[in-house]
Amino acid sequence: MSPNAIENDPAHDLQDQVLSQLRMIEVSHDLTITNLTGIAKIIIANVKNNSQALQVCTAISTWIAINAMQGNVIVPEPLVRKYARKAIS
Repeated sequence: MSPNAIENDPAHDLQDQVLSQLRMIEVSHDLTITNLTGIAKIIIANVKNNSQALQVCTAISTWIAINAMQGNVIVPEPLVRKYARKAIS
């Protein structure tokens, strides 16, 4: 595998995007998603492209805002799976 192969790997791009979006949610809402890695894996495993990943992350951000979450937040995995199913339908 060439050094550039990872850079051009769509799965790697998706992973980077999801992690970046989840970190931006943390910054925007001034909180810590304690299960960030776990929900990132769920999103990556269940969506097909960056647009769908963005939909899921936007839904998570909205859920956090509506529920006025603060501090250390655990995003329920069933909720993430539900958002992912909606994004791919």
